[in-house]
Amino acid sequence: MLDDPVEVATRLVGERFPQAHAAFLGGSAPTARRTPWSDLDIVVVMDGEPASFRETLRHSGQLVEWFVYTPASLRHYWRQNVSGRRTPLLRMVAEGIPLISVDGVAETYQTEAAALLAAGPPVPGADQLAVQRYLVTDLLDDLRGGSDPVEISFLAATLVLAASDLLLLSGNRWSARGKWLPRRLAEVDPDLPAQLAEAQRAVIADGDREPLVAVVLAVLDRTGGPLQEGFRLAGVEPGR
Repeated sequence: MLDDPVEVATRLVGERFPQAHAAFLGGSAPTARRTPWSDLDIVVVMDGEPASFRETLRHSGQLVEWFVYTPASLRHYWRQNVSGRRTPLLRMVAEGIPLISVDGVAETYQTEAAALLAAGPPVPGADQLAVQRYLVTDLLDDLRGGSDPVEISFLAATLVLAASDLLLLSGNRWSARGKWLPRRLAEVDPDLPAQLAEAQRAVIADGDREPLVAVVLAVLDRTGGPLQEGFRLAGVEPGR
């Protein structure tokens, strides 16, 4: 494990992108959550060339994920984070450690990103929430009626994700994927991530679906209840 990930990241930015006017080290590497497998998530902002890109390389044995932007493209991908309700880039800047800051511009970016995070995602429409409730209800029926153990295992995993997204959507909270999803979920209900994980384990290890059915029904009850009969979603006629 790196002794000083901030020092290593600062050196790498200086060597590869000396023209950068701002850079940040995000992710787990500069935190207590760091593990021997943590990579360095480095956001670099600079004017002009090269064009924006994301790239993963290994430098002297250390895996580095580079996220390279111009000011305009950085804000473009922030807007994508907001519209998609998932905020990896916003958080890398808002919560990361500044490595380079010409004339204090890194702190300006951090303030802007933090404000977008604090404002929250777009308020979901009634149709968006109904679609997610319908999806979770449908997946729950598939889980109850399934007979193939492989399909049931996949359904359990999909249902955990869909139920998590539903609860976060209903509360107009940011969502996530991977290790960040249970962290976002715990902000709403500290017990729910472990309940979902244990219920999923029961399906896969023991073939017992009832704990997951019960947890997901509880999520549905908190978000308007199961939805099947009466669900209607208006379509769009092209050209009108």
